Amino acid sequence: MGQKLAVDIILIPPKEILGLAIKVNRTFKDTAAENYVQDQKKCVPHITLLMGLVIESKLPIVTSRLERLSKKFSPLSLRITGVDISERPDGKKISGFRIEKTAELQNLHESTLKDMEDFFSYEGVSKEMFYSPPPLDDVPNYWLQGLAETKIRENYDPHITLGFGVPQPMGFPIQFTVYDLVLCQLGNHCTCRRILAEIPLG
Repeated sequence: MGQKLAVDIILIPPKEILGLAIKVNRTFKDTAAENYVQDQKKCVPHITLLMGLVIESKLPIVTSRLERLSKKFSPLSLRITGVDISERPDGKKISGFRIEKTAELQNLHESTLKDMEDFFSYEGVSKEMFYSPPPLDDVPNYWLQGLAETKIRENYDPHITLGFGVPQPMGFPIQFTVYDLVLCQLGNHCTCRRILAEIPLG
C-alpha cells in the first residue's frame, strides 16, 4: 500500500503574527525541554484546516487537489480574539491563540475535508509516520485521543498553538490576513516540521 505520512493542511499567518507567536513561545520555560522551539521553517506556528494520514505516493494528487481548491478562495482576513489554555494529564499547561471562526474559514475547512476524504485516513497511526528529528517518544496525544478525526465540521476549533506555558497578558483582537494554503508533515506535538507544498490562495 505504501508508506503513510501524518500530514496537516494549514494556513500560515503573516510574518508579524509568526514573529509574535515565536516570541511568546520562547518565553515558556518548558519550550526547549519539550522540543517545541517554534521558528519560521522547522516548527512553524499555524492554523490547522485538516489533519490526516496520506500514502506518500499520493502526495502529488493531494497537492493538485489543493491547487484547485486554492483558486476558489481569496486570502482570508482573520482575527486572534484571545488565548485558550488547556492542561495535560501531567499538569503542564498548553496555550494557543484563539482564532475567530468566520463563515469563510469554516467553508475552507469543510471544502478541504470534502476534497481530501478519498486520500486521508486515521487508522493504524504510528510514530514512524511523523517527521523526526526531534524524535517522538510516542504518537502525539491529539492523535491518540482521536481528535485529528473528530475536531472537524461543527467541532472545528481554529487556533495557533503557542506551546507549553501561559503567555503574559496582551491586547486583543489582533487582525491579520493569510495568503497561502500549505501542506506539511507533522512532528512531535503535532508541530509543522516539513513543508511539502505551499499554494497561494486566489
